[in-house]
Amino acid sequence: MIRLLKNKQTENYQELKKKVLSDTFFWHWGQSTDPSVPPTKGHIHMPYYRHSFLTRPEPMGFTFVESELAPLNIEVLKEIVEYNKLFDPCQYFFLRSSANCNHAEGGIQLSEPHVDHDFPHWNMIVYLEGDGSTFVEGEEYAPQEDDIILFKGEHYMQRPSKGRRVILISTIFEINK
Repeated sequence: MIRLLKNKQTENYQELKKKVLSDTFFWHWGQSTDPSVPPTKGHIHMPYYRHSFLTRPEPMGFTFVESELAPLNIEVLKEIVEYNKLFDPCQYFFLRSSANCNHAEGGIQLSEPHVDHDFPHWNMIVYLEGDGSTFVEGEEYAPQEDDIILFKGEHYMQRPSKGRRVILISTIFEINK
């Protein structure tokens, strides 16, 4: 189930959004899912640009800061969690967080369905620019700029219809749940 969250659009949020959407923001090129696994019919291992704030814990057994903007990013995420009263204080932590960018392109429009981690977690997406639906367990969410959603489970995305789709994607581990 997709839950739409409220976005207070704090000063920190506005500052982070401005930095991520600037023409000086640093991006890395990558694949959205494992290209060695054959794609699902009608889907693609979609290439994308990313800027990792916190790395995935799986490769090394722990998460670490990968960007000088990580403290600002985490502060924005905490403001969102607290404003929406999502979790008890000190009963959650952020596993990974990055900015992702996809461009409009011909061909297959849907990324490969996937789950971000092989253990229980929440996904939070903040939509900074562009369209391109998110699909979670058969449910579609068509975003507007500055929307935020929270969900669990298998998901995938649709390319934007024009320009680019820029999101913040973070995973959250809830303690004792």
